[in-house]
Amino acid sequence: MTATCRMRPPMSRPTIAIIGGGVAGLSCAHELRSKDVEVVVYDAAHAVGGKARSHYVAGTGTEGRRDLPGEHGFRFYPSFYLHLTEAMREIPDPLSPTGHVAGNLTGAPDAGIAVPHAGMLVSPRRPRSLDDLKLSMKAFSTVGATVKDVSRYVMAHLQWLTSCEARRDDELEHLPWARFIGIDVPGLYSESFRQVLLSTSRTMVAMDASSSSTRTMGLASSLLILDTLDATHEVDRTMMGPTSECWLDPWQRHLEANGVRFELGLRAQALELAPDGQSIRRALLRTAAGEPVTVEADVFVLALPLEAVVALTSDALAKASPVLEALRSINLSRTLSWMTGVQLYLSEDLPLVRGHSFFPGSAWSLTAISQAQFWAGGQRAVERYGDGRLRGILSIDVSSCETPDEDGVRLIDETSKESIIKRVIRQLGQSLDSPTAKQLERSVYAAHLDDELQVGPNGVTNSARLLIHPPGSRFTRPNTESGLGNLLLAGDYVRTEVDLASMEGANESGRHAAAHALGRLGLDASGIRFFKHQPLTRFKAMQKLDALAWRLGKPHVFDLAKSLFD
Repeated sequence: MTATCRMRPPMSRPTIAIIGGGVAGLSCAHELRSKDVEVVVYDAAHAVGGKARSHYVAGTGTEGRRDLPGEHGFRFYPSFYLHLTEAMREIPDPLSPTGHVAGNLTGAPDAGIAVPHAGMLVSPRRPRSLDDLKLSMKAFSTVGATVKDVSRYVMAHLQWLTSCEARRDDELEHLPWARFIGIDVPGLYSESFRQVLLSTSRTMVAMDASSSSTRTMGLASSLLILDTLDATHEVDRTMMGPTSECWLDPWQRHLEANGVRFELGLRAQALELAPDGQSIRRALLRTAAGEPVTVEADVFVLALPLEAVVALTSDALAKASPVLEALRSINLSRTLSWMTGVQLYLSEDLPLVRGHSFFPGSAWSLTAISQAQFWAGGQRAVERYGDGRLRGILSIDVSSCETPDEDGVRLIDETSKESIIKRVIRQLGQSLDSPTAKQLERSVYAAHLDDELQVGPNGVTNSARLLIHPPGSRFTRPNTESGLGNLLLAGDYVRTEVDLASMEGANESGRHAAAHALGRLGLDASGIRFFKHQPLTRFKAMQKLDALAWRLGKPHVFDLAKSLFD
């Protein structure tokens, strides 16, 4: 079979080939748009966005309506997603209230904790009044949190914020978050509050407090807490409609209008070294029909998930690049975990709470958001999807896919999508009060399970696992440099300022890859912007004191103070 060769013609502008059309690849292309380069994005899927894209349930739309919209999991856009939000402001969208994609974000002001037999406890993300404060205090007391519990939890965050960088790198990076905040110590917290802390830690992707680094978890959790103190920010935001329509489709149109070309339906098969062994000569891709395609470029950006990069790293590549060789040594089963999404389509809306809901008593660690209350009207009203019955969508994340439910069944062992969905609905119902559970049961008329899951007689496989930052893993993750002259890395596993496998981390890594690509070509990269988390600068004086303690081999001062709460 003859390979199709796709390369830049002689004397043309330099070409940058971005392999991977997820958030990292799109972010790289975004920073390269309108530069003096040819930019081509390749992806195996037939739609851009990777794990962020919407999944539509084929054949469910009638009479001009769109098919029912699903997702890999619900979307969460905290205020500390600085790079991502700035990129959204640069993407035009005529349907947005502001004319750009960032205007499709809307605040989710409350959080709910489902307590069996007690109903949904509602707490404002940021108390703005005395009544809000009373609601928060009621929620804490109902889940059994004592003043001692809350004080210890807050003090743990203050300790993280005031720790010096050396302590974070050499001590906290190697410490599980559960141990740092004390929830792995029996009796240190009330059991009900301990379960809430375990559940809420999963808000940030699939991270488990027992197996995730304190350096990473502490940063994300501390930034969320700091956001509650800033009246100019929404702590939690969600989209006003399906992710692809509100963000990814306008993004692709914007990039194409600025000269970026997309080649979809092409899966990367191999990277071929140049004769000098110090750069990439070409990339070998394949169509869905199996036809080979050869891509040549001046610079290659590998913007694929970690496991896909490892799979592409041949022995020859590993020998030429210590960075890629180190990636091959990562224990993927320890570093990657499952998180998947289920959407329940309702004939009767069930708002639950104006934000995300946590179900600490659920075996599969469920979190959810009721979407219809946040969706804009007009072309993005929920009534414009499906067969006319849709009035609400409950979007659920399943985080503990290897934990048995009351029947001893784990999600990964299931053999049908229908059974997985039934077990999710049952776990939700067990955590809700009786009237709400009955309303949920009668309202569900259709459901969607994440397209990335393949369910069959031998169980479940997942093609979209997530990085969970186990202790010590930060130093096995690379920067954007691969060690090969014209190959750069971008993805949520790449080390960034936010240090979190997330859409924010993917966007920041794409910016770094774009800047390095332009540098390789001798072009100006000064217009590419990077952002710091300014709230963290409030603690510099305490961090300097801790740096002195660290150099003297002394513990953090809060280690002594925490003993008062033991």
